[in-house]
Amino acid sequence: MAERRAIRSANRKTKLSPSQIARDAVCEGKQRTYNEFYDRNSYKNAIAYAIQKANKVLPDDEKIPHWTPYQLRHAAGTAMEDEAGLDEAQALLDHSSAQTTKRYAHARLKKLKELARNRRNPFE
Repeated sequence: MAERRAIRSANRKTKLSPSQIARDAVCEGKQRTYNEFYDRNSYKNAIAYAIQKANKVLPDDEKIPHWTPYQLRHAAGTAMEDEAGLDEAQALLDHSSAQTTKRYAHARLKKLKELARNRRNPFE
C-alpha cells in the first residue's frame, strides 16, 4: 500500500492544496499502519479495486462483473451440501448452527424442486 501511494503521489497531475500541505506537516513523522493480512473488508475492497482497474482497459464485451468473496463462500457451501450433506457444509463454513448453514446451501431446495416436478399424480 505504501508503494502504491508513493506511485500515485508521484504521478499527481495537480499541485497539493495549501490545506493538504499543512495536514501533511502535522502528520509528518507518523507512519501509516497496515495489517500484515487482509481482513474481510480489505479483501472485498481489494477485489473491487482490481475489477474496477481491469474494467478500465477491457472492451465492453469482456468487462468483469461485480462480485464479492461472499459469493465464493456461498457457492462452496452449496456445493458441499450437495456433495456431502448439511453437516459437512456446516463444518466447512464453520457455523455453530445448522440453521445458519441452511441459508447458504441451496442443494435441498434443488432436490425438492426436482421431486415436485417428478411426482406421480395420485388420482391416475
